[in-house]
Amino acid sequence: MSADEVARVFAIEDKVERLKAATEGVAAAQQQINELTRIRRAVIRELHAEGWTFARIGAAAGLSRARIHQVSTQGPVPEGLFFGHGPLTILTPDVRSTTRSIALVGAPDPAAPHRLVELLRELGFTANVQRFLPGRPLDLDRDGLIVLGGPELSPSLRYLVAADPRLRRTVARAGRVRRGIEDRAARRVYRPGGTEPYDIAYLARLPRPDGKGSVLVIDGLHPPASLGAIRLLATRLATLHERAGTHPFSAVVGVRYDRSTGEPIEADLLTPIYRHDR
Repeated sequence: MSADEVARVFAIEDKVERLKAATEGVAAAQQQINELTRIRRAVIRELHAEGWTFARIGAAAGLSRARIHQVSTQGPVPEGLFFGHGPLTILTPDVRSTTRSIALVGAPDPAAPHRLVELLRELGFTANVQRFLPGRPLDLDRDGLIVLGGPELSPSLRYLVAADPRLRRTVARAGRVRRGIEDRAARRVYRPGGTEPYDIAYLARLPRPDGKGSVLVIDGLHPPASLGAIRLLATRLATLHERAGTHPFSAVVGVRYDRSTGEPIEADLLTPIYRHDR
């Protein structure tokens, strides 16, 4: 918050409105601190990996060696940059709006948005959930957007996912919807099912329609896989960030889950993390 913004808040006559404005300002400032701390830790890690000593990094930054070492281990983890920066918005379908008696195809587990918010807040992000009506176009040209759900839920999502150059949706045969994901390079199709409860999820960062940013997509082919993909983000985020960074990518996640609860037992990558710029 700039000095002008602080002065504006200070000048608000109504005490309750001044309190609200100050509270919002503190939250925004804390978000900026988290972002800058994450960036600083990431740069220190990169320089140290290139052979710089903490003393040299400190001299370049105008800080002591001890202080550089301290800040390199405190605050939001650098791999949080995988999600980008700034406030994040999770788009998820409003399953309550459908009158169907069967599960909505492409919808995540009802607990998935809450778990993703928890993860993001642990990483130092401000995150909120917005629900959309299935079947309607979506405004995907927004910063900090994460979509929980599949391309069956919106024509906008179909268009977005169809642009993936490495992975694409498949259908087993005409007249029967059996969701799968084809790895074009490996000429292999991944599908849920098997002798034990098993599902797959699509995880990707894809260019926005306006070309001015990207959208993170988390699509479990069935509800348990959406929870499994979030579990993978929580347990393997450093690996995902190391391999994908902030670049467009896509991958398939395999999820073993408990048949009675739908809770993921194990989640791992089935494909490489395909960077789309390579």
